[in-house]
Amino acid sequence: MSAIKEFFKAEFQLRMVGLEHQKPSDFYLSAWQSTRSALPLLIWRALLFLAALGIILTSVIMYILSPIPLGYWFIYLTHWGLILILCSTGFGMGVSARCYFKGPISPDFALPWYVKTYWVLYNISVPLAFLITVFYWTLLYEAGIQEEVGQGLDIAIHGLNSLVMFLLLVSSSHSTRVVHVVHPIIFSCIYVVFNVFFYVAGGTDPLGNPYVYPVVDWTNPGGAILTIFITLLLLICLHLVTLGLSVARDSLANRILRPSVTVHVNEDIALRTRGEATVSEP
Repeated sequence: MSAIKEFFKAEFQLRMVGLEHQKPSDFYLSAWQSTRSALPLLIWRALLFLAALGIILTSVIMYILSPIPLGYWFIYLTHWGLILILCSTGFGMGVSARCYFKGPISPDFALPWYVKTYWVLYNISVPLAFLITVFYWTLLYEAGIQEEVGQGLDIAIHGLNSLVMFLLLVSSSHSTRVVHVVHPIIFSCIYVVFNVFFYVAGGTDPLGNPYVYPVVDWTNPGGAILTIFITLLLLICLHLVTLGLSVARDSLANRILRPSVTVHVNEDIALRTRGEATVSEP
């Protein structure tokens, strides 16, 4: 119990709001590897990026081939989430590629902008993917609401989005901070503002209804606000679930790998060399 108390005491310190981390290698080495090469995680993140790209291309192409104008693709939270997944896996792949080809990031400097960008995208996209899946299967599926062209694709995408982000989470080694819940909350508020402006501007769904989702119908503002409030509470809970999965990942990986680890990360040595060792960069 005291360990949990100390954990949350440390998590709620003001410095935790920022985007600094004492061990930059956590952003390009997996918790499940005992080597110091960035290549394994680079390959894995590249596969996740290609999976995310394939999901988006399939969804967009189906819209293009259907009678529904492509512009409707951009009104749904699911598709905003897919774009975030693509950006998150893309930046994660970019961080790994940079460290594989140019050497590790020095802990003597602040984290580079691309690492911070990846971290924010990760903080948003993981719990948001879980939220979208829960939102779909609890509210939209039974109501017969489809965001995709075809029910089969609709079902598949609302499972694959969470699967991709779960695989990104369990293969990483950087932490999830409690106070970083502000990142998905800010993004959610941006979508809510869009939703309100969409209604005020007279926007409709493909069937001509004056809303994006029937459960957020601004002709009934009380019900819409209640739904948004409950959804935000669920998002906070799912951020804590993400935190719990990260802690469980690290604990299990340490228990399995620690006895056999013989190579330790040295931040000052390049991960990949061409003739001579490259100098670490900030």
